Amino acid sequence: MKITYAVASAALMSVAFVSSVQAADTLKVWMRYGENEKAVLDAITQEFSKETGVTIDLFLANTDFETRLARAAAGDSLPDMIINDATSMGQLLDMGIVKEIDRASLKGGDQLYDVAWQSVEAVDGKYYGVPTSAQAFAVFIRKDWREKLGYPVPKTWEDLFNLSKAFTEDDPDGDGKADTYGYVMPLSATRGYATWFLADLIWQAGGKFLEQKGAAYVSSLDTPETAKAISFARDLVCKGFAQPSAITATTGDTTPVFSSGQAGIYRTGPYHLAPLSKEPGRAVIEVVPPPAGPAGQAELAEGEAAFIMASTRHEDLAKKFIEFLVSEKGQEMGMGVGTGSSPIVRLSINKNVDVTKIQPDADWGTFAKLYATSARYFPRVPNWKPIRQMTSDGFNKILSDCSSDIRAGLGEIDAAVNEELANQGVLAR
Repeated sequence: MKITYAVASAALMSVAFVSSVQAADTLKVWMRYGENEKAVLDAITQEFSKETGVTIDLFLANTDFETRLARAAAGDSLPDMIINDATSMGQLLDMGIVKEIDRASLKGGDQLYDVAWQSVEAVDGKYYGVPTSAQAFAVFIRKDWREKLGYPVPKTWEDLFNLSKAFTEDDPDGDGKADTYGYVMPLSATRGYATWFLADLIWQAGGKFLEQKGAAYVSSLDTPETAKAISFARDLVCKGFAQPSAITATTGDTTPVFSSGQAGIYRTGPYHLAPLSKEPGRAVIEVVPPPAGPAGQAELAEGEAAFIMASTRHEDLAKKFIEFLVSEKGQEMGMGVGTGSSPIVRLSINKNVDVTKIQPDADWGTFAKLYATSARYFPRVPNWKPIRQMTSDGFNKILSDCSSDIRAGLGEIDAAVNEELANQGVLAR
């Protein structure tokens, strides 16, 4: 069976369609991945074709995916299905290009975690996608630095703050220079990174982004709880215990700060276990749950999902491919162990797949436990993307001014978010 590929690079400005004519046993699939995941996708699509006789016509793009999709929708040339971030569901619904999924009719759907299904549940209680992968976030720490300075594993915000201070002021690398920092923080407003990073702290403080009232919402950031979270983050920045570039940093900027030994604490996902095991080295890092805030433990959950396009004439084939992807076999193959490829499945959304028996690093289990017990997805409004951006803009503004009125800033964010909720037709009256 033939598997055709088209891979879009960052420099490619137009969508490369493999063919304008689609055979009855061919499924056109677009995925928001690139060359790093190709070996895993080769194995998965080849196995699926071997089992079913269906040819996968696969297009990969890890940049400008949404732009390409919008262009294809306008040109009536959408694929049969896509795999993208689960948070893209609202945008797909706004575009009117995605089919509803009957959760009960999906083979193996009852074996998927309920929390994973929540990522593709709309305000109307219906599902418009199928989760294919998940991840939670934990904290990487320079264990050698911590032990050298005599600090315990941080379990509370106070512990985290004190360790960040020590890593900044007490020369943990022993070079006699003031050239290290505590917490690596991506607080740029770009693509909503500030909101992405601060979500854990807001929930740990007992705060909420939105208050749900039936099928409607109201922004609820202007509270003492959220103010406490923002104050904690701002103290780390303004006292110099975060890296100097924190306010303008994205995740692309932060990983090198930790891996090169410039800082000792980094909150990130399981996808960094392998690269950080090489540099700064597995022997000098430890992975721990995010320290608990005043309201306890909580961390962000994210993931990818499969969406069937409303225009497809091959819904049955798309459903069959999705069922393969979420099966035990598909999930294990998606982890890519031994392929040299980046995984398309980080944490399995299938309850029957034990990541600790597949991944060689035991700390994958740390992430899996956090996902299953205390991870949270962002609110499931019709379109979260603009809200993530405007909250990120607001947070970044507050954090950039060490003397600004935090509650006043949060009130401004609430007003902007409520206006957006009204535009989306889900503002509680």
